[in-house]
Amino acid sequence: MLARILLLTVLGGIIAGLIGGALAWLIHRIQFLATGLGVVHPVVAAGLGGVLAGAGWWLLRRHGPVRGVEDTLLTDDRLPLRRTVADALLQILAVGSGVSLGREQAPRQASAAVLDALARRFTVPVEARRLLIGAAAGAGLAAVYNVPLAGLLFAVEVLPGRRTWRSVAVAALMSAIATVTAWLIMGIRPIYRFPEVAFDVTTLAWLAAAVPLTVVAGRGFLALVGLVQRHGVSSPAWLPLTVGVATAGVVAVSFVLPGVTGNGELIVRTAFDADSPAWVFLALLVAKPLLTAFSLGSGAVGGTLTPALAVGAALGGLVGVLVGVDPGLVAVFALIGAAGVLAVMQQSPLFAAVIAWELTWAPWWTLPLLVVVAVAAYGVDRWVRSAAAGRQP
Repeated sequence: MLARILLLTVLGGIIAGLIGGALAWLIHRIQFLATGLGVVHPVVAAGLGGVLAGAGWWLLRRHGPVRGVEDTLLTDDRLPLRRTVADALLQILAVGSGVSLGREQAPRQASAAVLDALARRFTVPVEARRLLIGAAAGAGLAAVYNVPLAGLLFAVEVLPGRRTWRSVAVAALMSAIATVTAWLIMGIRPIYRFPEVAFDVTTLAWLAAAVPLTVVAGRGFLALVGLVQRHGVSSPAWLPLTVGVATAGVVAVSFVLPGVTGNGELIVRTAFDADSPAWVFLALLVAKPLLTAFSLGSGAVGGTLTPALAVGAALGGLVGVLVGVDPGLVAVFALIGAAGVLAVMQQSPLFAAVIAWELTWAPWWTLPLLVVVAVAAYGVDRWVRSAAAGRQP
């Protein structure tokens, strides 16, 4: 049994790395095509991409919803390989076309579906199969963003399931192999370039202020997501129209406010460059969660992890510019804001702190600050929710 688990761990790492690298490559090609290539207007091109993605989801969902990784871990139901991979590819098409969602969910679920199929083929027992599926989801995230430690923490902190030393070891090895495999496709570099900056005591003041502000931002973002999940598009027949309109609408807004498309990567880069006025950060802070909720309400599927990072970075960038700190410290403010908002959104503080750091390769002294703000924001959010629940009749 141990030999089979080890074999599947190594195979899973290689497969997740190839999936993550391939999907990262694919989304860049789609983003290039979505510019219209000078043939059609980018808004039209984006709308067409959204219509195609919506049509694909209509075909998939006519026979019922696509099962997620969390559902499989809780129920042991099979992750249908073809449907799950098709859904992941449609997510890449929609995000690459411009819909305001993250690409991180696609490699997670595709990697998990492949490992589920392999584990069943090797007749692995239920508990071991769940362990491998969770590790594969984390490895897919590790591969697409070059974040091996965050991939490990996603598997053991975010996903449901038992936490044991064996699950940690399997997730760690699979994420490491996936990351190294993805290097062959994407190279060895962080997603974001972070400026060289020395510690400044001003950062501690922001650390204290960031906790309540990131809780408000994260909780507000979650409220919007919950609202559209309850009142969004329910009939699959509408998906080609609604996803097409949402994608075109987000791209249209991006002509006025660049950075709102996709996972919000440009918002984070803008905050790290610290060369934009305060009103830009304020507009991005408001627009990104609204457009992400609009995209989810249209019936599109994608991640909210990286949009949460973008919202937190916009918040930190806004405060840094208003206070008038040096540009390098604006980047630190943005990074701290990103970790705080993500901790509230994901309810996983260590994961939030580590992925914020791994995405940037920021100076080592920033890591404990990220852990502090993430844990504090998570704790305050839980306390506020518990107090509110206690006041209800």
